[in-house]
Amino acid sequence: MINEAEAKGLVAQSGRMLLSEGLAARTWGNVSCRIDENWMVITPSGLSYDGMTANDIVRLNMSTGQWEGRLKPSSEKGVHTAAYRALNDGEFVLHTHQVYASAMGLTGIEVLSFSAAEESALGGVALADYGLPGTKKLAQNVAVAFSGGAHVVLLARHGAVIVGKNHEQAFERARLLEAVCRRSCMGQPKDSLSADSPLFDEELAECLIKSAKDKYGHVAYTSAAPVLACAESGKTIRAQLDDMAQMIGPHLSTVKPDEKGIIDALGREDAVLVPRVGAICRAFTDEDSAAMCLLAEKACISWLHTQAMGISKHLSWFDTRLMRAIYLKKYSKMVRG
Repeated sequence: MINEAEAKGLVAQSGRMLLSEGLAARTWGNVSCRIDENWMVITPSGLSYDGMTANDIVRLNMSTGQWEGRLKPSSEKGVHTAAYRALNDGEFVLHTHQVYASAMGLTGIEVLSFSAAEESALGGVALADYGLPGTKKLAQNVAVAFSGGAHVVLLARHGAVIVGKNHEQAFERARLLEAVCRRSCMGQPKDSLSADSPLFDEELAECLIKSAKDKYGHVAYTSAAPVLACAESGKTIRAQLDDMAQMIGPHLSTVKPDEKGIIDALGREDAVLVPRVGAICRAFTDEDSAAMCLLAEKACISWLHTQAMGISKHLSWFDTRLMRAIYLKKYSKMVRG
C-alpha cells in the first residue's frame, strides 16, 4: 500500500486519465486507492476531473463511512468499499462509464468473446444486478458479484468496476475490457468513418447546427456511424443506461431534418436524432453539449446491440424520471457551480 499523499495524487491523475482515454466523460465514474485496511482515498462528488488536484481527494473510513476533506466523497463510495472488502489483493478501483462495457452490461457476460489469457489478465469477469446509482442496493449487488473472486464487474445499465493491485493494473484491465466488449458488441455499422457514409450530409448538418446555435447557444452534434444508423431507423430510443436517463432524459427521438422542426424539438428535449445528420445536443455549456454527444453515441451503440440480440432493456418509467429529476436538481447545478 502507498502513503496517503501519493495515493491522493494518483487518484487525481487517474481522473484525468479516464477522460483522456475515453473511459468516462465530465464527472462520470470515480476512482479510489486503498491506503490501509480501513481507509481509502476517493474522488469527490460532482467535481470535474479536468481541474481536480490531490487536495480535492477525500479520505474515507470504509468501516464507519466517516470522511475527511473539504468535499463530499463520491456517491458510489459503497461500490468501492464492496470491492476492497471482497478482494484482499485489490488496492486500486476504477468505476468507469466506458462505452462498450456499458452496452455489454445490458445483455450479460455470456456473449463476451475473450480468450483464456484475456480472462486471466482481467482477473475474472462477473455481472452485478441492477441498482439505482448511489444506493445501498447497488453496493450490495456489487458485493455479491465480487464475492466469486472476479476483479472486473459489469454493472447492469451503469458501466463497470475494475479492481487492480495498483493503478497500472487497473487501467490495463479497463483498456482490455473495452477491447473485449467492443469486439463482442453486436449490430454495429461497419462504416467507421461517418463523413464517408451515404447516410451523412455535412452541408445539411452545418446549416442546422448554425440555426440551433443561434437559438440556443451551446449546441453540438455527432455524426458517429451508430448514431447515423439509429437516426436513419426513425425510431425512438428509450433510455437503457443510467447516464442517458440523467443527462438526456427518458428517450432520444428522431426529428425530420428541417430547421423549424429541430428548433422546436430542442425546445422540448436536450438531444434529438436527425436523419443524415446524427444527433444534435444542447446544454448549458460547450462541455456539457459535447458530453451529451458522447452519451448519444453510447445510447445508440447500446440500442443497436440489444436490438441485434433481440432484447428489450429500457429502464422503467419511474427510475428514468427519478434519475432525471435528481440530476437536474443536484448534479448539474454542482457542475455549473
